[in-house]
Amino acid sequence: MSPVALSPKRVDIVDIRGNDMQYSLVNEIHKGLNPPNGTRRSLPTMLLYDSEGLKLFEKITYVDEYYLTNAEIEVLEKHSRRLVEKIPSNAQLLELGSGNLRKIEILLREFERVGKPVDYYALDLSLSELERTFSNVSLEEYKSVGFHGLHGTYDDAHTWLSDPKNRERPTVVLSMGSSLGNFSPPDAAAFLAGFATLLKPSDFMVIGLDACEDPDRVYKAYNDSAGITRKFYENGLANANKTLGHEVFRPDEWEVVTEYDAVNGRHQAFYVPTKDVSVGDVLLRRGEKIIFEEAFKYGCQAREKLWHDAGLIEAAEFGSGSEDYRTYI
Repeated sequence: MSPVALSPKRVDIVDIRGNDMQYSLVNEIHKGLNPPNGTRRSLPTMLLYDSEGLKLFEKITYVDEYYLTNAEIEVLEKHSRRLVEKIPSNAQLLELGSGNLRKIEILLREFERVGKPVDYYALDLSLSELERTFSNVSLEEYKSVGFHGLHGTYDDAHTWLSDPKNRERPTVVLSMGSSLGNFSPPDAAAFLAGFATLLKPSDFMVIGLDACEDPDRVYKAYNDSAGITRKFYENGLANANKTLGHEVFRPDEWEVVTEYDAVNGRHQAFYVPTKDVSVGDVLLRRGEKIIFEEAFKYGCQAREKLWHDAGLIEAAEFGSGSEDYRTYI
């Protein structure tokens, strides 16, 4: 009898989107360029994360100057055993904004090593990126870990978790990497509080925070010598044109400017017109800074305030040797 070929494992990806994402992004662009009096102009950070942007960001994570990736990998490699010990069997792990799975796989392999059953849910905005990242995982090697995809936004994930049928097991919400730093501290606290209100006594959150406060190190992380971050930022304007349906932002009329604000512990990135330009009925003067990304860094005081404002209690802390990155339960 001929051997029977086994079909490769596939990951079910569920579309949990509740809104027309493209429509809302158009609105956010117009709102950002027409802000209330006294408010600076902005463009949504979400523009950076189309399919092309996600691929570019993945490349950034391999750049030496981008210290966050290596620091997070170090934390997971050193402390995955302790993290796994704290997570109950048969839990469901929901990672908000999963991206490339090479880091979280360090944790998932530890579950597999000790034979502790869990189900991992990866949330991402891009269906094609979910499919691509799962295709790079050797699913056949996992017997204790189940893989699932959720296609949607953070708000969609909140709605999904609010449904009782999705809450029949212990739940661990993971915000890994440095994605939380893209929110202002008040918005980050509100974001965490929104998920914290859904947690039961058997649930908890695992949160990664960028703790680097070295201005030179931070600046170089967002201005790498290979220019990949620059391409990532420039792609945001290309995505704005694609979203709006026509070329509103001509590449030769714009430049990217980045700054590190040591007083407020944040890196900022701006689109700046090199001459007076009109976007619809909005006149943008040469040199006006249109902010599109902020990356906040969390030292001790900022972190304690974040937990307090979010209504969270710190139960455990895992740091890298350089102290650039920390993971908290």
